[in-house]
Amino acid sequence: MAERLGKNRGFVNLNILQAFGAANDNLFKQIIILSVATGGIWSFDLWGGQTTISLLFSLPFILFGGFAGQFSDKYSKRSVVIVVKIWEVMLALTCIAALATGNFELCLFCVIMLGVQSTLFSPVKLGIIPELVEYKQITNANGTLGMVSNIAIILGTGVAGVFSDKYKPAFLGNDFLSANLTGKEKTIIEEGIDKVPEVMWLYVPGVTILVLALIGLYCAFQLPKLPPKNSGLKVSYSLHGFFGVYWEQFVANIGKPLLAVTGAFSAFFIIAGIALLNISEYGDYLGISDTLASAQGAFLSIAIGLGGVVVGLKSKDQVRPRFILVGAIGMVIGFTLLGLLPKNYWLVVAVLSTSGFFAGLYMIPLQSLLQVLTTDENRGRFIGFSAMLTMVGFVIGNCLHYLGKTYFGEHAAPRTYLLCAAVAIVMLIPLWLRWVPWFQRTIDEMTEEAGKAGNSVEEEVPGISD
Repeated sequence: MAERLGKNRGFVNLNILQAFGAANDNLFKQIIILSVATGGIWSFDLWGGQTTISLLFSLPFILFGGFAGQFSDKYSKRSVVIVVKIWEVMLALTCIAALATGNFELCLFCVIMLGVQSTLFSPVKLGIIPELVEYKQITNANGTLGMVSNIAIILGTGVAGVFSDKYKPAFLGNDFLSANLTGKEKTIIEEGIDKVPEVMWLYVPGVTILVLALIGLYCAFQLPKLPPKNSGLKVSYSLHGFFGVYWEQFVANIGKPLLAVTGAFSAFFIIAGIALLNISEYGDYLGISDTLASAQGAFLSIAIGLGGVVVGLKSKDQVRPRFILVGAIGMVIGFTLLGLLPKNYWLVVAVLSTSGFFAGLYMIPLQSLLQVLTTDENRGRFIGFSAMLTMVGFVIGNCLHYLGKTYFGEHAAPRTYLLCAAVAIVMLIPLWLRWVPWFQRTIDEMTEEAGKAGNSVEEEVPGISD
C-alpha cells in the first residue's frame, strides 16, 4: 500500500508542499517564541510572552475556519492550494523584512498572517486526501502525511533553535534592542551573548522561509486538476459566513458520531496547547540552549509521526478506532511520568517522545474518521468547523499552561505536564464508555451496507470520490 501511495503523483506533491509549509510555520513561529521567552530579545516587549504569540497564531482559526471551508467546497481544491501558496510566498517576503530590520510589530503581524494562511489551508489539506487516494488508503495516507509533516516540524523547530542562537547576537550587535528597556532588563537579555555586527544572520531565516515557500508553490501546480465538489454553493461574506457555518454544522450533526469525533480531536489540542509551550519553558528550567530546547519538540514530532505510521500500517484497509483508546491510555501514563521526573534532559526527552508516539496513535484514526464520515459537498465546511474547535482547544491549553507556569512555582515546567495527563484522563472516560465502540459500530455498518449493495466500500461510503 505504501508503494502505491508513493506512485501517486498528487499525493506525493501534497506531502512535499505540506511539509515545507509546516516547516515554514514552525521555523518562523518558533524563532519568535524563543525571542519572547525568558531572556529572549523581546522578552520584555510583550505581555504573556509565548502564550500571546500562540494565541495570535490560533485566533484566525477561530474567526475564519468556517469561512475558509466554504472555498474548499465551492472551488477546486487544487486552485485553493495554489492561492494559499502564493499567499505564503508574499508572506515570506514580509518575514524577511521583519527579521532583517528587527521590527517586532511587523513580526507579530507575520505571525497573525501565518495563522490566516494556515486557516485557509486547513480545510483543503484534509479534504483533498479522499480525492487523491482510495478509501482503503485513507488511514495510511493520513499516517504518511502526518509523518512527513512531523519530520518537517522537526526540521523547522530544530533549525529555528539554531537560527535563534545565531540571530540574537546579530540583533544585539546591530543595536536593535528597544531603547525603552531598563539597564537591568538589557543585562538579562545580553548576558552570555557575544554581539556580532554582521548582518548575514538577520537575513538567513527569512530567505530560508522564502525558498521553502517557492518550492511549495511549485508542488501546488503539480497537483492533478480536481473538479469542485459543490460549485453551486454561494459563499457568504456576512457574519453568517464566518460564524453561522459553525452553528449549521453543529446542529446538523447532533446525535451523530461525527460530532463526537470532532470533540475527541479538539480535546487533544488542549494537551498540545499545554505541551508545546511547556517545551520552551522546560529549556529555561534545565538551563539549556535554544537549540537543545527546540530539539525536545523535534523528538516529540517524530514520535507523533511514528505513531501515525504504525496506525496506518496496522489499520490496513479500514479505519481502526480502537487505536484512539490505546493512544489515550498511553498519554495518561506518559504525561503523568513527565510531571514526576527528575531534572534530566535525556530522560525527559525519552518519556516525552513515548507520549508523542501514543499521541500519534490517538490522532490519525480521528483524522481519518473526519474524512470518511463527511460528504464531498460539505467536507470543507465541516473541517473548517473542526479546525475552529481544535484551536479553541489549543487556546484553552495555552491558558492552562499559563496557569501552571504561574502557580506551580519553581517546578512549574515538569508539574505543568500533569495538566496534560488530567485532560487525557477526562477524555478517556467518554472514549472508553461510549465513543470508541460507537465509532467502530459506524464503520462496521458502513462496510456491511456496502457489502449488501454488492459494491466496493469506495463506492458506498459517503464522502469518497469516484
